[in-house]
Amino acid sequence: MNNSLETSRIVTGSLFIIASIAVAFILNFAQPFLVPLVIALLIRILIDPIIDYQIDYLHVHRIVAVFVSLCLIVFLFIIIVPFIGSSVITFLQSADDYNNKVLILIDLAISELKQFNIDIDRETIRSSLNTLPLLDWASALLSNSANFISKLVLVIIMTLFLLLGKKSENTSAEWNDIIGHVKKYIFTKFITSSITGVTAGLIYWFLGLELAFIFGSLTFILNFIPVVGSIIAVLLPIPIAILQYTDLSSVLLIIFLPAIIHQIIGNVIEPKIFGDAFGLHPITIILSLIFWGMIWGIIGVLLAAPLTAIIRVTFERFESTKQIARLLEGKIHLKT
Repeated sequence: MNNSLETSRIVTGSLFIIASIAVAFILNFAQPFLVPLVIALLIRILIDPIIDYQIDYLHVHRIVAVFVSLCLIVFLFIIIVPFIGSSVITFLQSADDYNNKVLILIDLAISELKQFNIDIDRETIRSSLNTLPLLDWASALLSNSANFISKLVLVIIMTLFLLLGKKSENTSAEWNDIIGHVKKYIFTKFITSSITGVTAGLIYWFLGLELAFIFGSLTFILNFIPVVGSIIAVLLPIPIAILQYTDLSSVLLIIFLPAIIHQIIGNVIEPKIFGDAFGLHPITIILSLIFWGMIWGIIGVLLAAPLTAIIRVTFERFESTKQIARLLEGKIHLKT
């Protein structure tokens, strides 16, 4: 009896591993289609509360509610894009000044190294900086921007069809519970990330940092990546701050004020809102970042935490997969 039970577990484990490899291969192969679809689904979940509010409280037709919601999103982009464009233009106008400051810092570094009998050819470094393939980088950036715009159009079309589709009314209690938790996670994470990004952007703007709105937007995006995203968001403005400011206090404010905001929102507010419903073990988060990054690249890294949290919530609702959910949460050792 014990042998047959052990054999059954080995077979089940082997099938699970084979199935996981097959799913990973399918996800990677279908990336051009699945990534826009997943993003569209997440946007649909994000917009749903706004649409439901209009239908339930304002008593408007669903098509009108969808149209109004999409107009609100477009209006939001119209407000944000000019600020980002202005930051880029200001930065480009100061490019020569930054280049001169970089050369001055290099000269200072070389002078300090000479005190330790480390000789570095200053002219070699200068010529290397002047011969950087900026044109190739610019063309690559434009190519990626065009690719991004084409995918964005596909996401918008998919989102529109998903929003206009009729809601199923005869759904099970488990399904409604899963969707309710997923909506709570996506909507709340979007709000907390927006607050973090806007606050960080305002701090950068108040301190006079160039590219303030770009760094604020990057903070919003990177906040979806647990732990690592916040660290990257805090570190990104440091090179610009060092080149722009002559006093150390401004650079320290650029580092510590956003770091405090990340700590308050990420470690105090979000845990109180989410509770244990979406808890993931740090090892699970790291492995999910690696897995989704290998499958879908940088988009996979950004979507890793939401997708893994959704998987954990789904597994938690069924007895057959509850142990996997507890493993993702890091509580496999606890008794049920």
